[in-house]
Amino acid sequence: MKGNLKVWGTVWKEASFTLYSPRGTSLPIWGGVPSVTKADFVGRAKTCVARWFDCSGDQTASLRLQLLRGVEAIAQELPKRADWFEVNTVALDGGGGLPIRIDGQRHRVFQCADYLVVSSVVPGWGVGWSEVFKNEEVYKVLSWFLHYVKQYIHRSDIASALMIAWEDHGKILHPFGSRGMGQRYGPMIPMISVDHALDTAKQEALESWGDVSAPPVDAPTPSVWISRNTLDPFIHQAIFHYLRAQQLTEHGFEMEAVVAFDCVLQSIAAFLRARHHLETKLTRRQVCEQLRLPSASVELADYVYFLRNNFGAHAAGWRWWDQDELLDEDDISEIAQLAGSVLSRAADAEPTIRSVEPFPSNWGNWFFENFETLWDTLWFEKLDKWSNRPVRR
Repeated sequence: MKGNLKVWGTVWKEASFTLYSPRGTSLPIWGGVPSVTKADFVGRAKTCVARWFDCSGDQTASLRLQLLRGVEAIAQELPKRADWFEVNTVALDGGGGLPIRIDGQRHRVFQCADYLVVSSVVPGWGVGWSEVFKNEEVYKVLSWFLHYVKQYIHRSDIASALMIAWEDHGKILHPFGSRGMGQRYGPMIPMISVDHALDTAKQEALESWGDVSAPPVDAPTPSVWISRNTLDPFIHQAIFHYLRAQQLTEHGFEMEAVVAFDCVLQSIAAFLRARHHLETKLTRRQVCEQLRLPSASVELADYVYFLRNNFGAHAAGWRWWDQDELLDEDDISEIAQLAGSVLSRAADAEPTIRSVEPFPSNWGNWFFENFETLWDTLWFEKLDKWSNRPVRR
């Protein structure tokens, strides 16, 4: 993608990348060229895009057809890009000196002089679509969605490092960092292996951002978050709310933190409902019961929901100036522990009700198998009805 794109009032800028050409003979990456995506998954993807288009404002029928043909073009193009990858590397501010090391299947976490650094290998879906989508509007929609999916995979890898930094060291790190770099691999510059690409990224990060003066971490960090599936959007979202709540607590916004902690339970409620295919929403009490938390946690979850609805998210009918008196340090600690337990138990239960494969052998098929989930997680469909509302003067 070239230049900047303004989508619903926000300017998104293309990240800068450097190309790296490794020496040696290229080897197949993750199973070679994927098979043709099943027609039913492509059909569901087209339904998502058509629904969004039909609700997004006064558009032409020809553009609708071209968008749907664009989805079909992606299905034809992704098998050709089985060997297109990017290695995204980000330096997390405030992570300097944290003894964290992760050697994952597609990502690494390591120390630089003043940062904790995360590198991950993701599908190369962020560029090269101008020849596929000839219509400018189609290009803007579909190429940016593909970029967001690639970005989401990278951020999912960062999420595990963020949870380890908090749980093991009490540090809240910004997920986007202040510095980034990347390499692209493809037919012209083949990737020898995932390990080689990650080794190269680490070396470049150390050269650019400085090596650590202390002895490096000898062994990978022993944390359950290394094996938990942060690529599941509900787990990923719950992590965001949980860390945001901890940050709000640190800055003295206790009632706002209560709302964010309750959002953890809300995300996990949606997770359990979706994975168990339940018809109705789960109450906070039912979430705790399904995760087999003790009865005291069930009562606390109900109280947290009460605080959210009557004070945090809505104006209270009495003593609104004194709402923080409803909470003391012990209360916040217990609420934080509850939210952490709900998140951890749900993440541990995820493999038994898995919907989103964290390590697919075929990223092209994975994209269409999870298209509806990704679209709902990453696109702006729910915002469109407000973006296109008539302006009253």
